[in-house]
Amino acid sequence: MLLAPDYKILARSDDLQNVYTGSPSLAQLPSGRLIAGYEWFRQAPLKEKVPDQMDILASDDNGDSWRKIAAIDFIWPSPFVADGRLYVIGNRRRTREICIARSDDEGATWSDMVTLFEGRYHCAPTSVLIRDDCVYRAFETCVGPRTDWKSLVVAGDLAHDLLDPSSWRMSNQLRFPGVPDTLTQRRYPPSAEDKVPHDSWLEGNIIDVKGELRVVLRTIIDGHITAGLAAVCSLENKGNEMKYRFVQFYPMPGAQCKFHIVHDEPSDMFWTTVTLPTDTWQDRGPMGALGFQGPPGNERRILMLMYSLDALNWFQAGCVAMDKNICNSFSYSSQLINGEDLLVLARTSQGGRNQHDTNLITLHRIQDFRRLALDLKPEM
Repeated sequence: MLLAPDYKILARSDDLQNVYTGSPSLAQLPSGRLIAGYEWFRQAPLKEKVPDQMDILASDDNGDSWRKIAAIDFIWPSPFVADGRLYVIGNRRRTREICIARSDDEGATWSDMVTLFEGRYHCAPTSVLIRDDCVYRAFETCVGPRTDWKSLVVAGDLAHDLLDPSSWRMSNQLRFPGVPDTLTQRRYPPSAEDKVPHDSWLEGNIIDVKGELRVVLRTIIDGHITAGLAAVCSLENKGNEMKYRFVQFYPMPGAQCKFHIVHDEPSDMFWTTVTLPTDTWQDRGPMGALGFQGPPGNERRILMLMYSLDALNWFQAGCVAMDKNICNSFSYSSQLINGEDLLVLARTSQGGRNQHDTNLITLHRIQDFRRLALDLKPEM
């Protein structure tokens, strides 16, 4: 039984040779207006050459209908609300600097992009945390092979103008610690031609777990063959210094692909949706002949809802969406708590090029989502 068998299509590509969908994200303004954002990814040679590739849609009837209200020049963007105003933090097209912009009219018009940190950085629409008058978001450097990418956190002071770069600080940068040989077969050597990435971490979620700042990162091992293993880091923000350190690898179903963690205050639980692979050791040849991209661990056709007390130990609440076709997918989803419901915005392939080059952005509503969780809190 699916939790959200019906969904709304918010965007569709009819030209998959040149453009596909990406970076779905959600936010809600104090007025109740819902914001949906997503990108148009271009194939080479158009990649990152077309401006204003992030579309912003609005709904003023609680998600029943949507309309495009703006397009801005961000990649890998996360919208968030601070002090009642809408922001987007992400990266500048082509140069990949960390940038921010603000809207003072609920997403219709936007300030100029402001560069917060120069250099080449990467992320995806992951969590933005507001705590103790600071706003936090994780990034990683993206210079060289993914093994060399370094994880980091930026923090903005809400007592000052978030559009002023001097309001922001960056933590120390952590190099991927590598994984022991006992966790991998080394079955697929890294290869751009075969779409096998280097072992790496990326797309971290910063969360507050009982007062401790943690970053939980997607971890790719042996081209996704070792699935379901997240990296966990800890952040201390003291005075003018942020100390960031790697803690450990920790089992997390679906952590081989991007996920987005949200905290729900009424249930005091963390929620996320993940894509679960079904057979990571199978022969990739038959899948590749069908158009599947990369090793079998990169399967993205089953989207599961999970919940946790500590964002480490996760329980499955049910299947949000599923497709039998190995080349279809519901992935890279973002969540938004909307009253008693959970909204899930996914990067979806239904007859697209493959499970990665998706042709749709789909919105799924899980009604009364808290009822799906067990009462996990023990009697002490």
